[in-house]
Amino acid sequence: MMQTLAFFIFTGLCALIFSRVENITYLNGIYYMVVTTLTIGFGDIVPHTTIMKVLTFPFAVVGITLLAVIVTSIVRLLSDRARRTKLRMKKELKEEVSKKRRQVGHVSKLNPWNLMTRKEDEEQIRRNLTLQEELQKLREENWARERRSNIQSMVVGFTFFLLFWFIGAVIFNLVEVSFIA
Repeated sequence: MMQTLAFFIFTGLCALIFSRVENITYLNGIYYMVVTTLTIGFGDIVPHTTIMKVLTFPFAVVGITLLAVIVTSIVRLLSDRARRTKLRMKKELKEEVSKKRRQVGHVSKLNPWNLMTRKEDEEQIRRNLTLQEELQKLREENWARERRSNIQSMVVGFTFFLLFWFIGAVIFNLVEVSFIA
């Protein structure tokens, strides 16, 4: 929450500075800072003064960094929530297994003559435990596979982002050179 507040305060202050120096409305200053921070760069509002041309880069870098910190915090929050849910479910599963074990032990104490039922019950519990352990291993393998897939997708996405960013920079440079010439 503090990170989000810091981001909004930073954006607001930068927009105020931009609007005062460039002599535009505060709303247009906010628009410029949001477009710059999100690296959209429409180009409809641009800095004209030297001071704002110089300050735009640090404003953008700090804004992008704050935005990245916010996104990272959200991802951590969701990850922690999923981990807590997993631990809670695991605890409930263990309680269920121990409850079944106690029930089998209780039945065998009440009816000591029925040894066959007790052995069958214990075997059934053992089978259930091994099935649960297998399911847990399959879940863990699935999570590891998903994690690898997510990392691979992030790397591919980041690579394409850099590639398109570089191509865009080259095109922008060529367009700028052709307008100057």
